[in-house]
Amino acid sequence: MSVLSLVAFFCYNRPEHTRRVLEALRANYLAKDTPLFIFSDAPKNEQAVKGVEEVRRYIHTAGGFKSVTITERPHNYGCAKNIIDGITQVVSEFGKVIIIEDDILTSPCFLNYINDALELYKDDDKAGIVTGFLPASYVSGGEQLPQTFFMENIAAWGWGTWRRVWDSYEYDAAKILEQLKAAGLEDAYNYGLKSRPKSRWLKAQAKGKVGTWDFQLDACLFLHGMLTLYSGRAFSNNIGFDSTGEHCGTADYDSINARLADDYESLKKIPVEADEHMKELDCIEFRRNNTPRPFIYRAAGRIWRILTGRNIKTKHQRKSVKVINNC
Repeated sequence: MSVLSLVAFFCYNRPEHTRRVLEALRANYLAKDTPLFIFSDAPKNEQAVKGVEEVRRYIHTAGGFKSVTITERPHNYGCAKNIIDGITQVVSEFGKVIIIEDDILTSPCFLNYINDALELYKDDDKAGIVTGFLPASYVSGGEQLPQTFFMENIAAWGWGTWRRVWDSYEYDAAKILEQLKAAGLEDAYNYGLKSRPKSRWLKAQAKGKVGTWDFQLDACLFLHGMLTLYSGRAFSNNIGFDSTGEHCGTADYDSINARLADDYESLKKIPVEADEHMKELDCIEFRRNNTPRPFIYRAAGRIWRILTGRNIKTKHQRKSVKVINNC
């Protein structure tokens, strides 16, 4: 195997999530040969201080890796800036990077898969990122998936990329929207949806309503004709849908995460082309999740939730989680 990629790990104020994620990463077969770079963000308010302090105490005990390099932000960067700056720093120096956030649980084979994929496609300009995440919806019908396949949408929940790709990243959502329109790609990017299109997240970012970074990456890859490599088996899961994160509410994990793979078979290289069958399945799923139901059904559902007491949620919890196929 070629030189292993380093892992950039991003954390904030969730000590239990951080512990679980680093323990799972340490259990990876290649962990002892993998450099770990930790980027710990500072608290943005008094309520976050205790969590950040606990996280920072814990990460200084992290072991089981080839090396551990810790960056503690002196003031609050926020999720997006912490991740963007961290990736930019390490990928500029090392040429490739594996990214894990503090709510991404990995299979022991995760590093094998991501490193193999990064090596296989390092010289393919159409290859944008490789992801260990597999949406549960892709396998919910019991369909046998190929070993790997390429898609036009990203899943930045346990992933890796190269400097050549990151150099094309643009954080300015307004600029990306203009580029999509100028290239005549906005409709294709939105799966043809006029109501609740993917680009609504870019518009919200441009207006300062959200602080995302991954929707910009998704759109940038689409603009440049780059694809995401998925595995037909899951090597990473998201454990952050418990109202503790910045952009995730609550959800049934079984509806999001496919079962983690516990073994691994070396990858066979495939053409860097979008898998048309998987693309069709993804379009169907996206439209189902993002097409509003008729008003009478929405009204009836709201009344039912109020009567049964299931409508008592915070504004944070009401954020949609039906975006896993494009974030």
